[in-house]
Amino acid sequence: MRLIETVDFDNIDCWAPNLTVVLRSVVTDSVIERLAGAKFEFIEDALDFLFTLTDSDAVTDAVLAWITSVNIMGYHGTRLTDEEVTSIKNNGLLPLEAKLRRNRLARALSFHPKWSEVADRLDAVIEAYGKNNRAGNREGQVHLTLSKAGLVHGFNHYLAFGSEFDQRVAQYLLGEEGKKLLSLYGKPRIIEIALPGNLALGAAHPYFGIDDMRRKGDVPNLVNEFLKAWSYRISNPNFQSRKLEIDCGMIFYKTIPANWIVNVKTLEDFHNERC
Repeated sequence: MRLIETVDFDNIDCWAPNLTVVLRSVVTDSVIERLAGAKFEFIEDALDFLFTLTDSDAVTDAVLAWITSVNIMGYHGTRLTDEEVTSIKNNGLLPLEAKLRRNRLARALSFHPKWSEVADRLDAVIEAYGKNNRAGNREGQVHLTLSKAGLVHGFNHYLAFGSEFDQRVAQYLLGEEGKKLLSLYGKPRIIEIALPGNLALGAAHPYFGIDDMRRKGDVPNLVNEFLKAWSYRISNPNFQSRKLEIDCGMIFYKTIPANWIVNVKTLEDFHNERC
């Protein structure tokens, strides 16, 4: 059985050489040379230049085929107790079911001196931010991101306070003090997940499909991120994709199976792995 490669966007040293091989049929040596000799102010400029020198549809097709042939590493950041970590390792990462957050929220918020004054409103607020979609629809979803560096250094409020849903409920009931209580519950955890490439692509297009984006002249998600980093790297060999700290989300509407989970790390164990 062939071992399927797992591609981590933040580790460009690992995947860029492979993508170069994949693109050989549509990106000639002369194009590589022109990219290498160019200087770009912005990362987007490198991809624009690549597309002026090549058949952009052929390049996009090649990257789509590559992504579907590999696993793509995705990341979920939150706060978890040790017991919750064990549950995720055994049962997978479950989509949000708002009513099941009640006991956890009550335990975390019960240390507030005014908890007794707002406790009887908890169920109504959970319903408002869950089933009734106040401040956005989150029910029945699992959210992942492409970049661990982005999760840790960019949009790290999930690691500081836990799930977006919990934050909304806590803040509505008890303001910033309620939200701060969430930071005392559990530990910051990063769940590392190896996603089948075709499913990662689908999850990165929850609202507009790949074909829809291409008809509008847009580069599909994931393809866009990898191609921008790759083409910029050709002209800047020391460039590291993790420095972008990108926020490229993927939404799943079913449980992330336990056998896709590579690891669950606490934040203090986080480091930039090398190939």
